[in-house]
Amino acid sequence: MFDKAKFFFFTFLFPFVSISATSYSIKAERAQMLLEQFDAVVEQTLKDFNIPGLALGVVVDGQPVLVKGYGIRDIEQKTPVTTDTLFAIGSCTKAFTTFAMGMLMEEGKLYWDQPVVDILPEFRVWDQYATQSLTLRDLVTHRSGLPRHDFMWYNSLLSREEILKRLRYLEPACDIRERYNYNNLMYMTAGIAMERVSKKSWEEIIAEKILKPLEMKDTNFSIAEMEKASNYASPHFEKNDKLKRVPFRDFTSIAPGSSMNSNVNDMVHWLQMFLAEGVYNGKPLLSPAMIQEIEAPSVIVSGYPDNKEALLNAYGLGWYISSYRGRYHLRHDGGVDGFTAAISLLPQDGIGIIVLANKNLSNLPYHLSLELIDRILEVPSHGWLKEGLEQLQKNRKAANETKQNENLHRKKGTAPSHPLQEYIGDYEHPGYGTLRVEIKNNKLQVTFNRIISTLEHWHYDVFSIVEENEEVIVPREGMKFTFQNNVQGDVEALAIPFESGAPDIVFKKKPAEEISNLAYLKQFCGLYEIYNVIVEVTLRDGALAAIIPGQPVYELVPTGENEFNVKTMNNYSVRFVKDTQGAVEEVLLLLPYGAFSAQPVRKA
Repeated sequence: MFDKAKFFFFTFLFPFVSISATSYSIKAERAQMLLEQFDAVVEQTLKDFNIPGLALGVVVDGQPVLVKGYGIRDIEQKTPVTTDTLFAIGSCTKAFTTFAMGMLMEEGKLYWDQPVVDILPEFRVWDQYATQSLTLRDLVTHRSGLPRHDFMWYNSLLSREEILKRLRYLEPACDIRERYNYNNLMYMTAGIAMERVSKKSWEEIIAEKILKPLEMKDTNFSIAEMEKASNYASPHFEKNDKLKRVPFRDFTSIAPGSSMNSNVNDMVHWLQMFLAEGVYNGKPLLSPAMIQEIEAPSVIVSGYPDNKEALLNAYGLGWYISSYRGRYHLRHDGGVDGFTAAISLLPQDGIGIIVLANKNLSNLPYHLSLELIDRILEVPSHGWLKEGLEQLQKNRKAANETKQNENLHRKKGTAPSHPLQEYIGDYEHPGYGTLRVEIKNNKLQVTFNRIISTLEHWHYDVFSIVEENEEVIVPREGMKFTFQNNVQGDVEALAIPFESGAPDIVFKKKPAEEISNLAYLKQFCGLYEIYNVIVEVTLRDGALAAIIPGQPVYELVPTGENEFNVKTMNNYSVRFVKDTQGAVEEVLLLLPYGAFSAQPVRKA
């Protein structure tokens, strides 16, 4: 029987919770009672985990039993977090993308196992088989074979279409469908496919098909929109045990994978709809069959389970899937600069939880979600919050040990093979773009995607990041940059381990502007004779090229004054020798097995 006194007590205690006396289930009422003292737990964890603020939403049997804000949304202004406070939800965005894809499928506009090239004919990845075979399902279940390659787009000004064109230059970690490889770029690609069949932007699709019917009136898609609101949390990092407010980072370029911002009031509606098998306020958004397909495992996530309660870990269509204490558990974490989110669903038990925090990559939202599940299920506590703190301590200890052990591998007493001046220049990768190396305060300084990194010599031609001009989501201090020389001994490339799941990203050094402009290149054009064969050196598409009868056209890439590499042939180079008047008198062809001389063909 419904207890009026208890109803008024909980309405006073949780003023932001909309409670309907007529539809409150026994389980929901019991859950609310079990969480009476949970405020004190949350307040203590904010201190223990050094987090400014947090917002929490718990739904049981379709009813919000705890919806509340804790702490502050900004360490400088000290403004409190409320249930209206907007947070970035990061990769929890992915479930919105797959849900909208399901709606488009039920409209007959696309289907899960449709090849991507059927919708996006310009789509290309590393190899032809993968290009022709990858399906929409592969994109959103992380089965593309591509590792993350996040630094390719992170903080860049690239549009989604520009990023799409560069995918073909990103090296895979394995063959398609061989194993799970988390990838934001593939969600971006799925979003572009949705735009193509709908003739609307991804943002318009999500707003019209999900946000409007779910009455998620405050949820938005960009930092610009978020900052227009009156109530939003600021992002924070922890460095040297101290919190620091940092600027917002925009994720619009890969929006379908990570860009959404929301509050717990809105996210509770999202939980309610999923727990009702696609129905909200009596209106179905998706069929139960499509909901089940979204929630079904598609690929096993590699690695040993992160806790003894999870058993196996899989990924479905925008959700991680595991068992938790014998129950079907869907979840997803979200992490963008200065924010962490965690969402959990036990669909067969009618339980949904959303936790939003304004601190970078904190493990608290995940552990707090599991602690709440234990309490609602009334099972013996696993001690998740204690375990989360112990994990933080272990991670700090491991990081310190790694740093100490790393020094053991450093070769002492070495020096760079070149003066610092010779490392200066622009370096290019067809997928990652351009990286600039300069000298400042007698140290190498690298600018990539508008982030400036200061390097110090490590050993030989290896340099290490010692400082960056801004905080990044994954700290890069200590990352090693390796400069590479060609056979002539000149610096020709820079290798950077931007992607742990693939070989180092190799940026090729661009020739200096003064040796690559057309006026400079024209002086080498002409006919040259070698062993009675006439070779023509000419300009093609703004580059110098050598035309040899019966052979392909060879592009000559400037590497130094009067020196060129043959673009498609390793260790093949050309040196133009000038006389005292500055005219070419000889061309030396430098090959791995010897040097050969060609003479200019003089006009009669």
